[in-house]
Amino acid sequence: MRTLIRNSKFLASFTTTAIKHTTAICRFHTAAESVFVTALSIRWLVSHFHNAKSLTLFARGCKDKIFFTSTKSKGIFFGISNPQFLYLCSMAEEIDGKEKKKRISKDSLRKAKRIFKYLKPHRKIFYIGMVMLLGSSVVSLLIPRLLGQVAGIGLDKDISDAPINIGSFSLNFADLGTVLAILFGIFLLQGVVSFFRVYTFAIVTERMMLALRTDTYEHMIKMPMQFFNEKRIGDLNSRISSDITTIQETFTTTIAEFIRQIIIIVFGVAFLLFFSAKLTLYMLATIPVIVIAAVIFGRFIRRLGKETQDKISESNVIVQETLTGISAVKAFANEFYESVRYKNSAATILKYGMKSAVWRGVFSAFIIIFLFGAIAFVIWQGAELLQKGELEPSLFISFLLYTAMIGGSFGGLASQYSSLQRGIGAIENVMDMLEEETEPIELIETKPSTPVKGKIEFEQVEFNYASRSDLEIIKGLSFQVDAGQQVALVGPSGAGKSTLISLLLRFYQPVKGRILVDGKDYLDYDLSSLRRQMALVPQEVILFGGTIKENIAYGKPGASDDEIHAAAEKANALIFINSFPDGMETIVGERGIQLSGGQRQRIAIARAVLRNPTILILDEATSSLDSESERLVQDALDKLMEGRTSIVIAHRLSTIRKADKILVLEDGKIIEQGRHEELITNEEGLYKHLSELQYKD
Repeated sequence: MRTLIRNSKFLASFTTTAIKHTTAICRFHTAAESVFVTALSIRWLVSHFHNAKSLTLFARGCKDKIFFTSTKSKGIFFGISNPQFLYLCSMAEEIDGKEKKKRISKDSLRKAKRIFKYLKPHRKIFYIGMVMLLGSSVVSLLIPRLLGQVAGIGLDKDISDAPINIGSFSLNFADLGTVLAILFGIFLLQGVVSFFRVYTFAIVTERMMLALRTDTYEHMIKMPMQFFNEKRIGDLNSRISSDITTIQETFTTTIAEFIRQIIIIVFGVAFLLFFSAKLTLYMLATIPVIVIAAVIFGRFIRRLGKETQDKISESNVIVQETLTGISAVKAFANEFYESVRYKNSAATILKYGMKSAVWRGVFSAFIIIFLFGAIAFVIWQGAELLQKGELEPSLFISFLLYTAMIGGSFGGLASQYSSLQRGIGAIENVMDMLEEETEPIELIETKPSTPVKGKIEFEQVEFNYASRSDLEIIKGLSFQVDAGQQVALVGPSGAGKSTLISLLLRFYQPVKGRILVDGKDYLDYDLSSLRRQMALVPQEVILFGGTIKENIAYGKPGASDDEIHAAAEKANALIFINSFPDGMETIVGERGIQLSGGQRQRIAIARAVLRNPTILILDEATSSLDSESERLVQDALDKLMEGRTSIVIAHRLSTIRKADKILVLEDGKIIEQGRHEELITNEEGLYKHLSELQYKD
């Protein structure tokens, strides 16, 4: 559809109709011929060539012959002035391929508390870190007093303090050398304690994140298919990457710094009250103003921060979609479109980011101006107390240093509170996902607990997707497949064939009715055990980015090299695998991009062969194969299906003539069933109609 809307003068299509039913093929050809001036098409089915002006055959990468099937054309690839369809039929066996802030509430805190179950196994180490944090924070409060004492000794030569005797040692705080020695000793102690505090918290946090990452990933892969239908991949990636990174920062630094600032503020105020209650009251009078400002500004900053993170997530989704569909982007020459789309998203991020920065800047400016103004006022009042002799110089200087220290802690407290909000939001996101209901799957490698023979029964099954509850896909469907029987599913696109397979694999569950396996409700089976006795070869093969060997072995983890080799041979994949310099160790690339469609399909078939399932599911398994490879693979599949229950979705009716039963589906219902010989004689039947369309001359 989007190709037709593009209104191009040249169309390049690659096995576009290989997996479509015959009626759709005809409609595609009719639409394409009426719109495009020049078309270049790759086809596996010779029956699709009848309207071609010219036909070029290729064998093993070389042009073999050119046939003109109708009026003589003026060219083959380029320089063609008349409307025409040019089809290429390939007979080659292989083609060498090349973060969010959330408001802190009781509910969010309740959810965030669940993270502490990951802390519990390491609580002893965490408590040691907390003791060091408390100790270093309290000791750091001695520094302003000692610095004030040093300054007081310099300003007042008549200063006198009674020495402190500790056993045989005597500490005279009126002696400059003694005070400096104590001061540098505290600096050294602070450095050592700070190192071990950071190291201790890092040990706890890294171990927590290891468990959290593992649990999040394992929980995610156990989620039902409906979950993935409703979520975007970019958002799920964000949960396991950026959110967990934010949680890690929270436990590594944010919590420790937040506690440290509170300790400094509480004990610092206590020291100030001891030095001068009058000056302390002046200083504390500024706190309500700061708190009110923090609440007002924080509300706007928090909202803007959330919106910014949402926009960043949206831009990540654009990148994910573009890279995933890069072939479509390049085929439609839409690099500029995608660039503009991402630039617009990035510009939106800039807009929200700058707006947030303005509010943060205004808040910071207010705090700085007000804070320094308050300090100036305190100094003025302290100077008057000095003149009246009500305050010693050393205590006044210490008071100023404590005030600056407390003021800095107030400023840092706002920043740490903001980070804590972000961390709680990230914890809430991850915990919400961990609360999602998963499939009943145990992540352990075991043999099937209840071996099945393969008898399948659908009893008045009805189904609709949760996101489209008004659209019923399967409508009262009933049929039976005996153990070892081969059953084919035929029908137009949208008839419900693939949905039926998804139900059988328990990707979804029937809305009404039930599905039986060996006479027992399949919901009563252990899900992993049941699926381990099935194998699926889908229409769109997804390969992992490792080697060919690893992708075949995915059907049976731990399989020997001989088993993998034998499976590849049965799937007619060994020929092209051996043609690669690295053989089985060839890297297939992201999603198998280094291999052709037919090669990917044969690796998927080899994977199913290696699985040795009781129930075999073929969803148009030979759709991307040329005629010669299809013959060889079909022969291998025929042997593989012997003695197994096989469900075959087919659009090429030639591949299912030997099926024990053919079910013809239309609009979610079975409208015909029987063997090929029976169905082909029904002149008014859909099967007969599809057959005639597919095999007509």
